Amino acid sequence: MIFSRIDMAEARADTAIADLCEIVQAVGTDRFDDMLDSLLRSRFAIAEVFAARYPRNARGRPVLISSSDDAAARSRAEDYCASFFGDDPLFDMLDTDTPDGFYAIQVAAESVRAPRFRSACFTRPGYCENLTLVRKEGDTLLLLKLFARTANGPFSPAQVSELSQLGTLLLPLLLLHTRLSGEEHRFRQVSAEEMEDCVSWAFPELTRREVAVCARSILGVTAEGIALDLGIKQTSVLTYRRRAYARLNVSSINQLSSMLIQSSAARKLALAS
Repeated sequence: MIFSRIDMAEARADTAIADLCEIVQAVGTDRFDDMLDSLLRSRFAIAEVFAARYPRNARGRPVLISSSDDAAARSRAEDYCASFFGDDPLFDMLDTDTPDGFYAIQVAAESVRAPRFRSACFTRPGYCENLTLVRKEGDTLLLLKLFARTANGPFSPAQVSELSQLGTLLLPLLLLHTRLSGEEHRFRQVSAEEMEDCVSWAFPELTRREVAVCARSILGVTAEGIALDLGIKQTSVLTYRRRAYARLNVSSINQLSSMLIQSSAARKLALAS
């Protein structure tokens, strides 16, 4: 078993930035699961993905998302949450004394001591290794569990490195999506006003107009659409966006979205209700 803490200061996910921008726009909608599945399973050839939270009595459902090459991902995820949480070797590493933060934990099938857990989640589906990306905050854990198929071999060091850094961006988005897609918010997309609040909190150096333009740009609104929404000229939209980019030392909406994801503003919006 390999256990490592992910340094947020070193977090990068350059190869997936375009996909991340699309995922940001899908937060809180029914497109989010498919976008996340496409990023993880298509780009990294991961056999199964599911996300869960611990403790099981945390508000809401324990299984947040699930996807695999077969139709049994949801049942395996539910079995894990109902029966196998305590058998997972990752809990040998994470306890109440573990500092809050992001962690990556690799568990090979042969290192799983509990036979029922090993059989249900590794042997029968044909998986050789699990990489769990964890966000720990107090006594609450958000888990993103990724499984490698035996036929393809375990995760390579390069995959582990990129997925670990990607996890620091995806886990806050997953938490935000979970909060926004609850029963009272189900399938509701993030509004321009909510994104404005997030952008202004993350980038206090921006003016009110720059915040409004950037927030709508992140949500995928065109310059023409922003101009109509704000009641200003399209040339003014481009000017405000250019000024914002200069203040933040970025050159594209992809870079701006990446900065926003990595900021603690994502956590602030996720906690809003």
